[in-house]
Formats: sequence, structure tokens, C-alpha cells
Amino acid sequence: MPIASNMISSGRQNCSDLHSWGPGIRNCYILHYIIKGKGTFINGNKSYAVSAGESFVIRPFDNIMYFPDESDPWEYTWIDFKGEKYVSLLNRIDFTRDSSVIGNIRSDDILPLFDMLNRINSTVQKNTAEGIALAILGIYADKFESRAKSGENACFDSARLLIENNFYKPDFDLTVICNTLCISRATLHRCFVKVCGTAPGSYLMKYRLERAKEFLKRGFSVKSTALSCGFSDSLYFSKLFKAAVGEPPGKYGKRSSNAADMP
Repeated sequence: MPIASNMISSGRQNCSDLHSWGPGIRNCYILHYIIKGKGTFINGNKSYAVSAGESFVIRPFDNIMYFPDESDPWEYTWIDFKGEKYVSLLNRIDFTRDSSVIGNIRSDDILPLFDMLNRINSTVQKNTAEGIALAILGIYADKFESRAKSGENACFDSARLLIENNFYKPDFDLTVICNTLCISRATLHRCFVKVCGTAPGSYLMKYRLERAKEFLKRGFSVKSTALSCGFSDSLYFSKLFKAAVGEPPGKYGKRSSNAADMP
């Protein structure tokens, strides 16, 4: 069901047909609550067995996949979201396994809110949808109140949020991040490498190029895409895009558009 504003969608999936997803990336945060059964969530090179009552979280541009257990396939409900007010609540949750899996919560405590969100007309009831989404995250944050995060994790979360909110600005770079967070370049580099295994400059560039793919798929011109992703020089953007993706942005956009038009 489409959801307005910063919300994207919510839903419920019975995986008795062994429905799976990935490997791939998503451009938003997605929280899955396992209603029954069990399955596996893979984030990067880490694999997590997840069962009824637990939840797993997908973060923007993580390389992930997930699939049900063949003998006891899971059924889950999910909510997709973007926006600082949602991410702020998510960051208050104490995850039981890395930043991927949240501990067991009774279905009576959380499932009615997911069901309510799935039933409403969120285009008409935009504020209701946003309120329910915040309530869902609030229940997790209250039940699993986060202990103080390590310095590296706190640094990474703050930097990632800055990137998500400012990537489109041509003058936004690592210096801006460091000045905003009052940390050195060495500290920023260390926290990114420790948390996600990627240098901050590479992370920022990958984020911008992944967003560029989205704009191109939606029919934006190369110049508009470049400007929308923080590149003031469209020729420089095209060179970077081709080096990373393997084809020029114009060709990528046309091919993606043609593929979307196919029945």
C-alpha cells in the first residue's frame, strides 16, 4: 500500500511459496517483523537466522538478501520509511545482533499497529499513517532502549544521516561532514572503515551514483540527474558514472526506461 510523505509502503507477505528477495540494494529503510516461521537475512558478508517475534532492518544501499526456511517458511509484515524523524527513533533501538536484528517482541504488542497501517488509505490519511509508523518505531525504541553506542557507530550513524539529507548539494563533501560533527578526517575514515568496511569518500560517491540511477530510471536528463545528485559538471558526472556502472548515464537511462515499458 503506497504511503504518502516520507513513508513509502507497508505490507504483509506469506512466504509459503518460498518468496525471496535479492541480492540487491534498497534506497530506503525497511523494518520487517516476523509473524511466524523463520528465515535468513544476509547483509554484506554476515548471515542471520531470524524467527517469529524477531525483526530485521534493511538500511539504504546495504547489499542484502533474505529468504524463508524451506521447512518452516516465515510470514512477515514490513514498513518502509525515510526521513530524519523515523531514523532518529530507529537509532534509539538496541539491536541484538549488529545493526540488523532486533530481539523478540510479542505479536499482540506490535502486530495490531502494522495491520492498522496496512488497512488505511494513506493518501487520504497521511498524518494517521505517519503517526502509526512513529508509534511502531516508538514501541521498539521503548522495549529495546539503546545503550550508549560505541564512538564509531555513533559517528557513522550521524555521518550517514548527513549524507542522506545533503548529498544533492555540490559543496557537500567530507570536510562539511567533519566540520559539522567536529571530528577529524582520520576519525571519520576510521569509523566508516570499522562499521561498513568502506572509506567515507567511496561511500558518499556510491550513494550519489545509486541515487543517480533512480533519477535516470524515472526519465531525468543527464544534466538534471547530475545537478540533483551534487555534481555541478555533467561531463564529470558522466565520466564517473560510466566508470562505476559500465555504460554512460544516457544509455543507462534509456535502457532502464525501455525495460520498464516491457510487459
